[in-house]
Amino acid sequence: MIVTAEQINELRSYINSIDELVDSDNVQVLLDAIDDVIVDNILANNDEPDEQGIRLQKIYDKIFNQN
Repeated sequence: MIVTAEQINELRSYINSIDELVDSDNVQVLLDAIDDVIVDNILANNDEPDEQGIRLQKIYDKIFNQN
Protein backbone atom coordinates (compact mmCIF):
# COMPACT_ATOMS: atom_id res chain seq x y z
CA MET A 1 0.00 0.00 0.00
CA ILE A 2 1.29 3.44 -0.88
CA VAL A 3 0.57 6.07 1.77
CA THR A 4 2.84 9.00 2.52
CA ALA A 5 3.97 10.01 5.99
CA GLU A 6 2.25 13.35 5.42
CA GLN A 7 -1.07 11.61 4.68
CA ILE A 8 -0.72 9.43 7.77
CA ASN A 9 0.01 12.45 9.96
CA GLU A 10 -2.98 14.31 8.54
CA LEU A 11 -5.28 11.35 9.20
CA ARG A 12 -3.92 10.68 12.68
CA SER A 13 -6.21 13.28 14.29
CA TYR A 14 -9.29 11.67 12.70
CA ILE A 15 -8.52 7.95 12.85
CA ASN A 16 -7.08 6.62 16.10
CA SER A 17 -6.05 3.31 14.56
CA ILE A 18 -4.30 4.81 11.52
CA ASP A 19 -1.00 3.04 12.22
CA GLU A 20 -2.69 -0.35 12.50
CA LEU A 21 -4.67 0.27 9.32
CA VAL A 22 -1.52 1.16 7.39
CA ASP A 23 0.32 -1.83 8.86
CA SER A 24 -2.50 -4.14 7.73
CA ASP A 25 -1.52 -3.30 4.13
CA ASN A 26 -5.18 -3.41 3.07
CA VAL A 27 -5.91 -0.20 1.18
CA GLN A 28 -9.65 -0.84 1.05
CA VAL A 29 -9.92 -1.03 4.84
CA LEU A 30 -8.01 2.26 5.11
CA LEU A 31 -10.22 3.91 2.49
CA ASP A 32 -13.34 2.68 4.28
CA ALA A 33 -12.11 4.24 7.54
CA ILE A 34 -11.44 7.56 5.80
CA ASP A 35 -14.84 7.38 4.12
CA ASP A 36 -16.52 6.92 7.52
CA VAL A 37 -14.89 10.14 8.74
CA ILE A 38 -15.95 11.97 5.56
CA VAL A 39 -19.55 10.80 5.92
CA ASP A 40 -19.62 11.88 9.57
CA ASN A 41 -18.33 15.29 8.51
CA ILE A 42 -20.99 15.63 5.82
CA LEU A 43 -23.79 14.61 8.17
CA ALA A 44 -22.60 17.06 10.81
CA ASN A 45 -22.72 19.93 8.30
CA ASN A 46 -26.21 19.75 6.79
CA ASP A 47 -25.25 17.22 4.12
CA GLU A 48 -22.36 19.33 2.83
CA PRO A 49 -18.69 18.81 3.65
CA ASP A 50 -16.88 21.65 5.33
CA GLU A 51 -13.23 22.54 4.76
CA GLN A 52 -12.04 19.52 6.77
CA GLY A 53 -14.36 17.20 4.87
CA ILE A 54 -13.07 18.49 1.54
CA ARG A 55 -9.45 18.07 2.69
CA LEU A 56 -10.20 14.50 3.81
CA GLN A 57 -11.83 13.73 0.46
CA LYS A 58 -8.70 14.93 -1.32
CA ILE A 59 -6.56 12.66 0.85
CA TYR A 60 -8.93 9.76 0.12
CA ASP A 61 -8.70 10.43 -3.62
CA LYS A 62 -4.89 10.65 -3.55
CA ILE A 63 -4.52 7.39 -1.63
CA PHE A 64 -6.99 5.71 -4.00
CA ASN A 65 -5.04 6.92 -7.04
CA GLN A 66 -1.67 5.99 -5.53
CA ASN A 67 -2.79 2.41 -5.10
